[in-house]
Amino acid sequence: MLASPAFAAGPAAQAPAAAPGPGAVVSPVEHTLKIGDIAVYTPVSGISTAQDTYDVFAPFDGRVEEIQTEQFGFVTPKTILARMVSTEMAALLDSSTEDSRKQTERRWQDMYSYTELKPETEGIVTNVYAEPRTKVNKGDRLFTIARKVVIIGKNTEPLYSKLAMGMKAEVAHVRNTDDKFDTELTGFIKLKDAPLFNRLWLEVTDLKDGIKIGEQFKGVLTVGKSSGAMLVPRKHIIESGGKRFLITEITTGLETADETEILGHSSVYLEPEYPGAETKNGKNQKSR
Repeated sequence: MLASPAFAAGPAAQAPAAAPGPGAVVSPVEHTLKIGDIAVYTPVSGISTAQDTYDVFAPFDGRVEEIQTEQFGFVTPKTILARMVSTEMAALLDSSTEDSRKQTERRWQDMYSYTELKPETEGIVTNVYAEPRTKVNKGDRLFTIARKVVIIGKNTEPLYSKLAMGMKAEVAHVRNTDDKFDTELTGFIKLKDAPLFNRLWLEVTDLKDGIKIGEQFKGVLTVGKSSGAMLVPRKHIIESGGKRFLITEITTGLETADETEILGHSSVYLEPEYPGAETKNGKNQKSR
């Protein structure tokens, strides 16, 4: 925000002019607004968590013949998690020799067919509770599937820019940096005692094999980029009452003893100076 300071004018103004900001005074040092590019990134770190999970249960009493997925595997509604047979079919298969097993399967397939278990949605298998060739009862939990995986963490360096939902970050497993995943910022809260740090929720948008639950991930969050932007050092901005000001050169028009017409401002501004700045070799050393 660009603005010029307000000063008291006219013979009735006995009190000294107000300072442009808390503890700041005007320095005679002039600067010019720069035009350039700016990009803001912040490193992030966090732990992967499973969210929006559901279970896959045994649809009948029987036996799990095959498990065709593994923990942390990526699955879709077309993925076969396991193949089951009824208790009767299991007994029939067990009574057959290894050589005649395939023949028995073909002969009785119309009556005792295999049942393929598939997930409702795509997701990550977080738990596998069954093993091949084990008996199960109807309603036994066989798998847990997570529809979402969220990295819960924080930015690991101070961040001065504001965050917004939908910002993108690429993260990788700390022990295998080849496993990279795209994420999207779905929530953030400033840390109470460290306002430049935020608790972050980064949802993985490209679920695939390799993302493990409860593991440490690191990456970089893209906060924003601007080209042809007006740029000034942060220390040259004055903050007061929740607002931000820059003391710019102004062009004036008509004037009275009490008021001045403002026609515009230029790209030249004065640097604020703060009490307590140390003097070295005759020059003020500005605090950062």
